[in-house]
Amino acid sequence: MRLRFLLLTLLLVACSTYSEEQLNSFDKKIKEWIEQQNVQFKKTESGLYYCFERNGSGRNVKYTDSVSVIFKGQLLDGTLFELEKKPIRFAVKEVIIAWKEILLMSKTEAKVQIIVPPQLGYGNHELEKIPQNTILIYEIEIVDIK
Repeated sequence: MRLRFLLLTLLLVACSTYSEEQLNSFDKKIKEWIEQQNVQFKKTESGLYYCFERNGSGRNVKYTDSVSVIFKGQLLDGTLFELEKKPIRFAVKEVIIAWKEILLMSKTEAKVQIIVPPQLGYGNHELEKIPQNTILIYEIEIVDIK
C-alpha cells in the first residue's frame, strides 16, 4: 500500500505540468506506434506501456535496491539516444518515474520493453540527445539485483 501511495504521489507531481489534452495527445501517439508493431503492450494506471519479453526469476526489485541493467533507449521515430551493452549499476530510487515503476514489477533476468510518455520520463526538460516532451522507448534487461 505504501508503495502504491508513493507511485501515485510521484505520478501526480509529474502530471501536474501537463493538461489533459497534452496527456491524451501523448497517449494517442503511443497507440499509433504500437499499432505498427507486432507486439502486445499492457498499460499501467500511470500511462506507462510495457511488454515483458522474459519474466525473469527470483524476487522482485525493491525501491531500496540497486540493479545492474543492459538497455537501449530510443525516440519514437527510432533515433537511438543511448545504448549500454555492458551492465551498468544504479539505485532504483535515482531513475525516472517510468523506470522505477517497471523495475518494481521486474525480477532478475527479466527483459522488458517500455514506452514512456513525457510525464513519466524527462518531461519538459531538454537533454543533450532527448528533446523536451519526448516519448521514449526502452529495452531493458535486468542482469542483477542487490
